[in-house]
Amino acid sequence: MFNVEIKNLKVFANIGITSQERKKKQLLKVTLNFSYTVLKGKDLESMSNLKDYSGITKSLKQYINQSKYSTLEKLITSSSHMLEKRFKLKKVKLKVNKTAVAKRYGAESVSVSN
Repeated sequence: MFNVEIKNLKVFANIGITSQERKKKQLLKVTLNFSYTVLKGKDLESMSNLKDYSGITKSLKQYINQSKYSTLEKLITSSSHMLEKRFKLKKVKLKVNKTAVAKRYGAESVSVSN
């Protein structure tokens, strides 16, 4: 089994509890972790046997960018489900850091993960 981490992917999204907060896209830093297996004997040099990190990253960025969720919890749940189904991934874990909120509270980071 292979474990993959894509760390601090920068994505802009309209997200927040208040309509005022959702008016302007906010910077999110997303860390994605997932696992997958390659059948024994399959060529590990052939992309047809591996996961396309570029495609996964692009799909996740597009999904988040187009989302209109109020909470990070809903965004994480929906995004994880989409990745599991579309790319046949296992153990999908997302961590979303909402950098603007962290600055307002004088914190280094405010993040939610599943």
